[in-house]
Amino acid sequence: MVDNVRRADVRRREPPTVRRHSEWTGETPGKCRDKRGVAVSQVLYGERSWNPLARVVELTETGLRRGGRITPLYELNLVAMADAYLRGQWLGGGGAERALEVLPEGPGHVPVTRVTGTSKPLKVRDAAEFAHRLGELAVRLSGGPEAVAAHAQRARAEGVPLWMARRFAHGPAGPIAVAVDRHLVRVDVWGPHAPVVRIRAPYGFTGAYSESSQGLRMHVGEVPAQLVLQGRKRKSKRYVEVSLPGQRWVLKRENADSSRLLRDDRPVALLVRPEGPVEPEPGSVLRPLTPVHCESGDPLDAVMAHAFAAAFGLGDTTGRARFRARKRRTDSGGEPVAVDEWWDRPWFSNIGFGSDDNESGGADGWGSDGGDGGDSGGDSGGWGGDGGGGGDGGGGGGGD
Repeated sequence: MVDNVRRADVRRREPPTVRRHSEWTGETPGKCRDKRGVAVSQVLYGERSWNPLARVVELTETGLRRGGRITPLYELNLVAMADAYLRGQWLGGGGAERALEVLPEGPGHVPVTRVTGTSKPLKVRDAAEFAHRLGELAVRLSGGPEAVAAHAQRARAEGVPLWMARRFAHGPAGPIAVAVDRHLVRVDVWGPHAPVVRIRAPYGFTGAYSESSQGLRMHVGEVPAQLVLQGRKRKSKRYVEVSLPGQRWVLKRENADSSRLLRDDRPVALLVRPEGPVEPEPGSVLRPLTPVHCESGDPLDAVMAHAFAAAFGLGDTTGRARFRARKRRTDSGGEPVAVDEWWDRPWFSNIGFGSDDNESGGADGWGSDGGDGGDSGGDSGGWGGDGGGGGDGGGGGGGD
């Protein structure tokens, strides 16, 4: 009896371990079968602990589990992680990367990127092993190295990194793609038969009315546009104006919940601010784009309308930008990038649903009440944290 008690005591004191794929089956990754011959999901990385409350991590071919919470693999941006992995890097918050070789062969944090563009650090007991297992799986499920390379080449042609989510809307000439990251203050909108529209803040977004553009810069194709935001006057007098040589677009308040876009004083689109709870589209974890009702058959008008809808307030918040005031986050005047220190920090895109993708005051820049536009600040916890989706939007110049 004493020996049995001592042996049980020793077992309780054994340190938690990580079970690698070879320790589970001795096979290459793939489907395995139970004693009845039924196919079951193969465990590629697994942790175990004698503590039933421990938040152990397990990676299978269908999902990623932390404690009692499972994230399906279709919610992860496997292609973006696979691309970085094949280059010997690991993808982190805001597109920051670190070499795989610096990941410890022991406890550490490994960022996991979602299809929304959100990145959250996952605490694991063997960081290097977990990253390699997830990287290998991401490459395989993305179609292999050649398919991943094709995705990366297309992303370079679009001028939008793979980790950023693309949302799509119907346009007069075909699908219109919209990519937004409010932390980096960047908007990219493109579609067939129209130049790409890009919004950046190369020296930071000020949110101050003393500067007409508040630090924002817009390019239509390769042509810089003159951007003016007027949000201080009476609601009926607020507007956003974009001017190119020989043409001008103006976004004006239509009513409390919508704004109308005019091109050379001719209506081309009605933009409607989302109201109430927004439901995800079937099979998607992305928040739907702001509704745009095109009144013109010109593809450029449709692309411009979606750029306005992604970047600026609508209705009573016309004349304001849906970004939070931020200092410059660029290197040598290039594209906005996240600094290395954000690699293992939570990075919220705010274009998904729930705490996995939204920080306080997120909701695609609208805030929890669909109000004043602009993303609110703070950082949330790690993977599966309670970042929340509340807040009142904040930035972009405040409320009425």
